[in-house]
Amino acid sequence: MNAIHAAVLDLLSTEGYAGLTIEGVARRSGINKTTLYRWWPSKPALVAATFRHTIARDLPVPDTGSLRGDLVALVTAKAAFLGDGPGRLAADVLAHTGADPELARLADELLGQHCAHVTEVTGRARARGELTGPVDDQLLADLLLGPVWLRTVVTRRPLSNSDTDALVDTVLTGLTLTTDPVARTRR
Repeated sequence: MNAIHAAVLDLLSTEGYAGLTIEGVARRSGINKTTLYRWWPSKPALVAATFRHTIARDLPVPDTGSLRGDLVALVTAKAAFLGDGPGRLAADVLAHTGADPELARLADELLGQHCAHVTEVTGRARARGELTGPVDDQLLADLLLGPVWLRTVVTRRPLSNSDTDALVDTVLTGLTLTTDPVARTRR
């Protein structure tokens, strides 16, 4: 399996998604094409399996002992993953989702994995008594991943440690707003 996933990632990096073929993966991995088709009926299915494997290998859910620490570690890992290597390739593949329903399902699956990571983190925080109120894990996942995606995928600007800390702190504490109308007009 590792040879197959390595071949997919290598071909994605050299040929892009459009140039990736099952036949090319078979040649590069040394695995018979019919065997590949038996396991994965289509190119998107093979690519999805490769990214599932890569995310499981490269993005373990952190356990630092605190909600804030876990979220900072998770955001840092996601930014690093999307900024380079297999994660960068995943982001490039997901750019094709509009044209391919199978890739749109892959995007949903990858976002679902991200939400599952956040749910695991918040579940541990609840078990520690650190988080007591209701939390919409999907919304929290979106609030954290949105800026990471924008910076690492769209603008290709890395997130610094201070950016990551500020992102997590803002999401956890919200913004402080004044209700004093005089203070608002002083700006």
